[in-house]
Amino acid sequence: MIGEFVLKKGVFRAFFRLIRLDYSFVSALGIFLSGLLAGDLVGVQLEYFVVFFVVFFSAIGAFAFNDYFDFETDKLNKRSDRPLVLGLLSGKLALIIGVFSFFFVIFLSLFLNLVSMFFVLLSLPLFYLYSLGLERIFFVKNILIGYAFLATIFLGSLVSDSALEPLIIYFGVLGFIVGLAFEIMLDIGDVKGDATFRVETLAAKLGIKSAAKISGGLFVVVMVLDLLPFFVMIDSRLYLDYVFFSLIFIPVFSYFFVVKSLIRDQSKSKIFQLKQRVFFIMQLGSFAYLIGVLF
Repeated sequence: MIGEFVLKKGVFRAFFRLIRLDYSFVSALGIFLSGLLAGDLVGVQLEYFVVFFVVFFSAIGAFAFNDYFDFETDKLNKRSDRPLVLGLLSGKLALIIGVFSFFFVIFLSLFLNLVSMFFVLLSLPLFYLYSLGLERIFFVKNILIGYAFLATIFLGSLVSDSALEPLIIYFGVLGFIVGLAFEIMLDIGDVKGDATFRVETLAAKLGIKSAAKISGGLFVVVMVLDLLPFFVMIDSRLYLDYVFFSLIFIPVFSYFFVVKSLIRDQSKSKIFQLKQRVFFIMQLGSFAYLIGVLF
């Protein structure tokens, strides 16, 4: 009885790792963040819950689909965080989740306004084509990951009034750069398998030290851009807002140590540590912007 419980618990944990439950859920929450930053989300609005599930299922489907097609690469890279590599789940399950999520997102998009619906229908295939071959094209995979960050932010604003406010455009560009830097950094840890299977990442093509410098440089750009709304009138709610400045300085300061660690050490274990750290710092930055516009 206890053995069955442990087994079920292990399977559930493996399933959550397959769909990257934490990343998928937080990404979907970005829809509400974007709506609040844009000033569009007031009270309970059903369309935001629909878009939440659009982003959530887009993410879990793309993650599962990617694990299915990247099985050999992940196996060579000894990705112990991948349940398919560990044999905890079947590739068939990952493929089913990917295909189901794809069509379910298309169904959900039918309940959105025309601009949001077309935005979803144009963006969704890109994240699946990523696994089917786009990730092998030099720098394209990095741009697509950055675009995923930007698309979520833009969609959270478009769903209500089909308009993009200046702060949303700015925050979307910021998200794109963060996603770009994040993905370049992660590729450093997978350089062996990527080089073997001819996935042309910056790390595989230019070397891990060069990739670390480029990723670190982009994080420095993020540090500057994070602070800019305090000094420049991008949005009146953040301009010369000392509460915002005090809060945003925390992730900016944290990114400094990420860059320092990344330049100094590009080992696989260090990249994995920085992955968790950067993910947390992203949330701190989002929180700072949210508090800044609300109070």
